[in-house]
Amino acid sequence: MSTFPTHAGRLRPALIATLFAAALGAAGAPADAASPAARRLTLTIDGLREGALQHGADRGRERLAQQFTLSVVLHTDGTPMPNNPLDPQDGQRQLERAQRAQQRVQAGLDRAGVRAAPDMQALQARAQQIQARCGNDRDCLMREAMALSAAQTAGGDRAMQGRLQAYGSAVQGCERSQPAGTAREACIANARRQAGGGAPDDSDRDEEVETPYLHFIGRTACQLDIAIKIDGRTEGSFQDVQGSVPFTETVQADARQRDEMRCPLVQAVLDTRNGRLWAHTAMVAPEVPGLSVRSEKGRAPQRHDGPVSLQWREATDWLQQRLQNLRAAGEDKVRVPVSGGQNELRLRWRFAPV
Repeated sequence: MSTFPTHAGRLRPALIATLFAAALGAAGAPADAASPAARRLTLTIDGLREGALQHGADRGRERLAQQFTLSVVLHTDGTPMPNNPLDPQDGQRQLERAQRAQQRVQAGLDRAGVRAAPDMQALQARAQQIQARCGNDRDCLMREAMALSAAQTAGGDRAMQGRLQAYGSAVQGCERSQPAGTAREACIANARRQAGGGAPDDSDRDEEVETPYLHFIGRTACQLDIAIKIDGRTEGSFQDVQGSVPFTETVQADARQRDEMRCPLVQAVLDTRNGRLWAHTAMVAPEVPGLSVRSEKGRAPQRHDGPVSLQWREATDWLQQRLQNLRAAGEDKVRVPVSGGQNELRLRWRFAPV
């Protein structure tokens, strides 16, 4: 009878891919520069806020018109992934999948009389240590994860640990060299036989892990083009020792930047099942040169040349959530009530092959 534990054989998703997706965010596969898929992401955000504003001692009424436009070429290596780093709910899904995998492995260990597997917190702590050591090196992450999984499953049996590590490496090779389907399963089955294992028990088969997500990221020379316009005016007053002092404050900016050092900060994830798109652009909205002028009654105007930034104010949450639920192209708008007026945002986007 084989001493190769059936439940431990399929190291692929149970204690490697699934665990690392939950604990580490699943590092993506290296890009294949020979056959990139490129899409251009364009975004336009127009905002107009009219209403009351209080800032420190200042109280007044604001009219703030803003526009942000972005155009960038993003690339994917075409490898479908099980995780979506831009979805706030993804971590919980991956953790639940990892817990189900651990339960299956634990049941197999109990049946085989192998020592109990470590709890999930211990595995996550070890995974975080591996992440700190390997960084974004996918091969290092997978190699260390296989070693960890083999050591935990084999207990003190060094021979079995070696076979499990060799089997894990062979499975990884099958996944890289064979397309999903019969050919890959045959390759994995052969690797299992070479490691001394038999046919897996149906009760020990791993959960099928969907890989619906394509990751897109900005590479060097991503043609990043950003334009920002700001035109704001606030009229109000503040309390001074002399009483109420009226003031007027204006801010203006009109700038365009093509800083390709920011390319890696733009990311997108496409769900191939339904076409949903998550876009991450918050890190590329830079401060731009602007002019602020403040005039207070009875005093000389104060001019300030310096950086200014976009302020979506009450519409910020809506914008962040909307950028996580896009399609190939479209537009949407929102009107958020504010004291004495409203904050209106209009979003237009397109994600199309280059």
